[in-house]
Amino acid sequence: MPRDARRRSRFAKRYRPTVRLPEELFLLSHDGSGKPVVHADSLDLGVAGARLVDLVLAGRVGVTAGRLDVVEAVPTGDPESDNLLAAIMRPPTAPTIAETLTRLREGAGERVRDGLLADGAITKVNARRLGLIGVIRFPADEAMVRTINVRLWYAAHGRSQPEVRTAALCGLVHAVLLHDHVFVTMPMTGLGQRLREIRERLSPPVKEIVDTVGELVSPATFAIFRASR
Repeated sequence: MPRDARRRSRFAKRYRPTVRLPEELFLLSHDGSGKPVVHADSLDLGVAGARLVDLVLAGRVGVTAGRLDVVEAVPTGDPESDNLLAAIMRPPTAPTIAETLTRLREGAGERVRDGLLADGAITKVNARRLGLIGVIRFPADEAMVRTINVRLWYAAHGRSQPEVRTAALCGLVHAVLLHDHVFVTMPMTGLGQRLREIRERLSPPVKEIVDTVGELVSPATFAIFRASR
């Protein structure tokens, strides 16, 4: 087994149970070759939203009337999350979800990518598009991505609300217009309606964040990205 493959396998065995929502969304946003399948701006918004959702689910951040407040300011040990908590507490007035996402979005996907690279969850590969243009791909551990996809498959085909993290991930996938790629091998009549149902049943704070991500994602930008691939 090649060294990079062994490294990814070790990561999957050690870290798969604790992969966080921003990392899961990043992994889902690339195909098997490591090629992005969603516009970078959409991914940045989704990753920023996923980080907020993680903090809400951990009881660190609350949402009141569209504004964020820190419930528990004890450091998490994760620099990105700790910086976010500090940013929420800094303004004299509690920031809105939209303001925070707009501030967080720049480079959000790249920061998650760099963390996954450092941990060995993905690898950096130099490739060529159309045999001519040099591009960089970031293939991930297949077993890890498969585990995430299986969770989403059961959520999309189930009748009851999935557990909170999977439900939040379904909502984020739908909000950043990634569901056509994620569920491409899982045809199901009424998929869009099922994902909307899952979003509607999210807890109010998580739903507000996911809905705001969806409002900020530009369908026009996504359509241009699809056409250029």
